[in-house]
Amino acid sequence: MIPSFSPDSWSITSAGNAGSDRRFVRIKAPVKNDSYILVVWDSSDHDWRRFLSIQKDVSAHVPFLPAIFASDDGHGLILEEDLGALTLKKYCASGAATAASMEAIYKKALDALVQWQQLDIGASATIAARDMDLEMFLWESDYFTQHCVREYFGLEKLVSAEWENERRAIAREAAGLPKVCIHRDFQSENIMLAAEKIRFVDFQGARRGPAGYDVASLLLDPYVKQLTPAFSGLLLEYYMSIAPGNIDERSFKICALQRLMQALGAFANLSIHKGKEWYRAFIPVALKRLELMADGQSMFPVLQEIVRACGEACKKKC
Repeated sequence: MIPSFSPDSWSITSAGNAGSDRRFVRIKAPVKNDSYILVVWDSSDHDWRRFLSIQKDVSAHVPFLPAIFASDDGHGLILEEDLGALTLKKYCASGAATAASMEAIYKKALDALVQWQQLDIGASATIAARDMDLEMFLWESDYFTQHCVREYFGLEKLVSAEWENERRAIAREAAGLPKVCIHRDFQSENIMLAAEKIRFVDFQGARRGPAGYDVASLLLDPYVKQLTPAFSGLLLEYYMSIAPGNIDERSFKICALQRLMQALGAFANLSIHKGKEWYRAFIPVALKRLELMADGQSMFPVLQEIVRACGEACKKKC
């Protein structure tokens, strides 16, 4: 797979893991700058083939995805380009991040996102075959209800018939929005800063969906504390200026409600059931941002009540 590779001289170190069960190993030459990432991933996972297929189809049209040099279904291995270790999340948490530099980098990420969203869906049959549809949006709010509301905060009493009707209304509205190519998990851990360029990873969930979903994923990302309402608002204005007609205030908020419910469900599930306790730290931030998006949405009073109750419970539990 790798010319001149020698286990005696090349360094082999962990390059991290993901919210899933994948593992990443960095394989680096002793002298040259040759470096690769080996993804260790169960090839029976239904997203294994999607990952390989999307990379093959889309890399000819956009420059954001890592190159793949080889894959081994039998052993669950993918050898890919090493994009370095600097994620957008790490950059924002570093001493190098200033208000001006963050604005510039986030605008670059939005430029790249618009190019991704403008992809001809026909370029990838794999992307075209999967939609953010009503079923998927309902799954997200059920994920939030089960793991965050019921299990994490113990607020079973708020899971009512009224909430069932309301979450279905939110999901129907989200599912009815115009669809483009979306990444589906476009947040700061999945955006790499490599040689001053924006690169995307963890793209196996790409599908057709509303443009506002990825925008909300980026601009309301609970991993980045600097995403204040003012900063996110500035970036949203920038996005709307470079992609006129893709979203409006209402569609952005609907997508934001869906995305933040999904994130809260994931943080709770990963911390409760997967032993990944560090995700608990992001629950208060995600709740605050969900509350901000829900405020003023008079059509969804039950969601407002649930989020406020979770916020109160979080003061004791989080």
